Amino acid sequence: MPRAPLFTAITLAGLLVAGCNSTAKRDVAGWLVADPTQRHPIVVDQKEVVLDIAVPRGSYGLTHNQKADLRAFAQQFRSDDSGGVLVVRAPNGGPNEIAAMRAMDDVRRTIVAAGVPRGQAVYESYYGGGVPDAPIRVSFMRHVAVGPECGDWSDNLARDPKNMPYRNLGCATQKNLAAMVSNPRDLIEPRGYAPRSSERRDVIWDKYIKGETTTAK
Repeated sequence: MPRAPLFTAITLAGLLVAGCNSTAKRDVAGWLVADPTQRHPIVVDQKEVVLDIAVPRGSYGLTHNQKADLRAFAQQFRSDDSGGVLVVRAPNGGPNEIAAMRAMDDVRRTIVAAGVPRGQAVYESYYGGGVPDAPIRVSFMRHVAVGPECGDWSDNLARDPKNMPYRNLGCATQKNLAAMVSNPRDLIEPRGYAPRSSERRDVIWDKYIKGETTTAK
């Protein structure tokens, strides 16, 4: 190859490499993300929630307090609206197997009375392993919100020429939101809703036209 074209090719290659390296360093990266929801994300995971109901040998059904606890647990399952199932597992093969069978009648009635659809309750059995008071175990998977870890004050807040968000900014807000949210599934997707009543809409519209108060009494 002639010397001049070779020199030209090397020069062009050098310019291309220099052009690739001339990209300015980005300031917004990692913890420098301005949005605190990205800098301190809330992690939504699923966790098994369990209610153990003791059924001692010789007992007949559930006690009043056990029914109340089970009713509250089933209502919590409904309010979570996780789309899963309520799993009820009764012990067998142990000294309290007969007592557990008696108690299961109360368990079914209590769960139905709490408003859980029959298709969302699954009844199974498990080997009690000879444990004299193996419990009836009721469980479901619920969403839990895990907040970020806060307390990184490594930035010098007295000197920040770029005026960028400091590392801990917004962390406490995100952590408090994770602790307070009633249903963490709302952080993933909105809940479904029933269609509005056309009859109620007509009543409100008629009151609005007449200049009357539209709020419900």
